[in-house]
Amino acid sequence: MNIGVLLWNFDQISAESILEFSKKVEETGAHALWIPETWVRDASVQLALAAMATKRIRIGSAVFNLFCRTPGLLAQTSSEIDNLSHGRFDLGLGVSGKLINENWHSVNFEEPLIRTHELFRVLKEIFDGNRIEFAGKTINLKGFSLRRKPVQKKIPLYLAANGPKNIAICGEVADGWIPFCIPFSRFKEAMVPLEKSILKSGRKIEDLDVAPFIYYCTDKDSKQAREKVKPDLAFYVAAMGDYYHAQLTRWGYGKEADLIRAGWKENGKKGAAEAMDEHLLEDLVVCGTVEEVKAKLQNLNSIGITQPILRIPDSISEKNAFEVLSNLKNVI
Repeated sequence: MNIGVLLWNFDQISAESILEFSKKVEETGAHALWIPETWVRDASVQLALAAMATKRIRIGSAVFNLFCRTPGLLAQTSSEIDNLSHGRFDLGLGVSGKLINENWHSVNFEEPLIRTHELFRVLKEIFDGNRIEFAGKTINLKGFSLRRKPVQKKIPLYLAANGPKNIAICGEVADGWIPFCIPFSRFKEAMVPLEKSILKSGRKIEDLDVAPFIYYCTDKDSKQAREKVKPDLAFYVAAMGDYYHAQLTRWGYGKEADLIRAGWKENGKKGAAEAMDEHLLEDLVVCGTVEEVKAKLQNLNSIGITQPILRIPDSISEKNAFEVLSNLKNVI
């Protein structure tokens, strides 16, 4: 099983720390460094820094918003990063949401499933070196081609998806799947639409990289490791709209999600963290002593995960984050 690492504190980290963190990730023996893009920073710049700072590991976007970046711009950015990294780039994409796209990017959030399907088709043709003439429902390109070709003949395409319809599209058109906040105990069930779609498209499940975001932390004290993860994870459940609250409810953790939200209303992030159920936490994260983390990572392969993308809590200090990262050497 490959191990991926998400850039720590990606919306606040300095350029100098990005360079240092990237080098440290490579030193651990990890397979890939993944860099998110929310609404705060331009991930393409951070990806370029990481590409220049490393020599061996994969460099991935996790994820670019596929609405606010045009198909042509996505292709150009991907080709440039692939060249900077000498053929080590993985392109992760996701739809984000209606409020972000319409309120912050002034882009109509229409037909996200069709948009996703059409974009993946177009990008594959572009990366194959073709001159594109495409007339779709959400995408129209006339005579587009890349002057600067990627180093890789086929840049791997990943889709961030949690809902069954989007997961099914992932199985049809993508090379990798990036879910988040799906309990380990329900993960095989969540993979059913993926497996059905892969088989229908004539591929095997082994052809697709299953790479979920998973919060990760180590400490000599197992309890302390869990406490460090709680505030960041609780924030997603309590304060990121209704999406992750509804998702956990769908997977059988509605009561626990309600308690986290109530804790947030009472005392913010601290209250939400204190309200987090220990069983829910263990079903979503990989944390504890180095020995405990190693055992948990080994178990992930049995539920279909091929590349856990480990996310160190943003709320811990930079020094502590680098210590947690260094501990991966004893885990991988």
